[in-house]
Amino acid sequence: MKARLFIILFLSIALSAFSQSLQEQLNSLPGVKVEAKVAAPGFSESYILSITQPLDHHHPEKGSFTQRAFLSHRDFSKPMVMTTEGYSADYANNAYFEEELAGILQSNQLVVEHRYFSGSKPEGQPWDYLTVENAAADHHHVIELLKTIYKGKWVTTGISKGGQTAVYHRTFYPNDADATVAYVAPYNIAQEDPREIWFLKQVGDSSTRRKVLTFQRSVLKQRTAIIDLLKNQAEKRQYTWAMSPDSTLDYMVLEYPFSFWQWGIKPEKIPEASATPRELYMHLTASVGLDNFTHPGMDGTQAFFYQAYTEIGYYGYDTTNVGDLLSIKTGYISNSIMAPKGPRYQFNPLTLQHVRDFIALEGNNIIYIYGGNDPWSASAAMPTTATNSLRIIAPGACHGTRIGTLDNKTKEIVLNTLSKWLEIKNSSCK
Repeated sequence: MKARLFIILFLSIALSAFSQSLQEQLNSLPGVKVEAKVAAPGFSESYILSITQPLDHHHPEKGSFTQRAFLSHRDFSKPMVMTTEGYSADYANNAYFEEELAGILQSNQLVVEHRYFSGSKPEGQPWDYLTVENAAADHHHVIELLKTIYKGKWVTTGISKGGQTAVYHRTFYPNDADATVAYVAPYNIAQEDPREIWFLKQVGDSSTRRKVLTFQRSVLKQRTAIIDLLKNQAEKRQYTWAMSPDSTLDYMVLEYPFSFWQWGIKPEKIPEASATPRELYMHLTASVGLDNFTHPGMDGTQAFFYQAYTEIGYYGYDTTNVGDLLSIKTGYISNSIMAPKGPRYQFNPLTLQHVRDFIALEGNNIIYIYGGNDPWSASAAMPTTATNSLRIIAPGACHGTRIGTLDNKTKEIVLNTLSKWLEIKNSSCK
């Protein structure tokens, strides 16, 4: 009799749990606050999750912060695609947002904002806790929570720094996801990786590279007139200078070649050397925004530059052939000026060495996708035959390279590989 009562009680509890709505299940997760939002087309429900995370996962007693995540639900039987955002995830609050992979797989979707960005900033922003390992542990905790509800296949993904973040997470927690797709994600070897400079010296054709250099020199030769235009823009948009206008122009001009190739700007868009100062200014600011080097625009990227100069690396500038026209005459011109003031910047190369070793020797079920003209491909992932991972470099493509932009043959390889790893049929994986 007791055994029978136990079975009845167990079935009753199981049935009760099964009949809970998604919102009820989310509300039962420890340390999670749930807010319903408008669902994007194709999804039946969407929620903003506020998840309590330790500042330091090794020392929870040091305090906590709230991390935002945006969940969109299709079907419990479908996979979960989780975007490990490297920056702010404000865009995921858009009622029409759908991640590329979520559309391909017709899956559920979860976008997790990176710690120290936008709605996921700890009070006072104590920089010491902004580490690759802590961010990976954030994502592990989110997956642990949501896997109690979504028990199917999990795919992690991200673009650029988000792609880096997805692979960082897999390095520390390789079994959390069944597959990962990392788009245009670099894995640097230094605070300022020299490979990007070498790349820019040979990318594309020589005539385009000459045109880029001619444009840089033309801007610098028209310094006075162009700075007047920059000052006018700053005043109208209420930007404040982080450095002198002269230095700001130097940085914008040095940034231009990277931006040109990163975003696939057409050579015919580059003004001729005879162009007016306004024409030069318009092209420069369309390619390299003034907001990137002034406040408040810089304020939103300080957490990134902290990470760049402590663990994950960035790139430097090549002053060859423009140094005679720069206003900055002394010292190495470094992007470290973009990092927040106050913290000590001691670069730890061991974290990314650990990540690169994982990519080479242990990183299974990962697809890396790059554009061949994107300077970030200079520090692309380097998996070996010790793994089953796939690396795609699309010839002539830029930082906007996605599965949907690949040629049909390559796209089919990617989709077939995903289908195999996720054990689903590939009719475009839907």
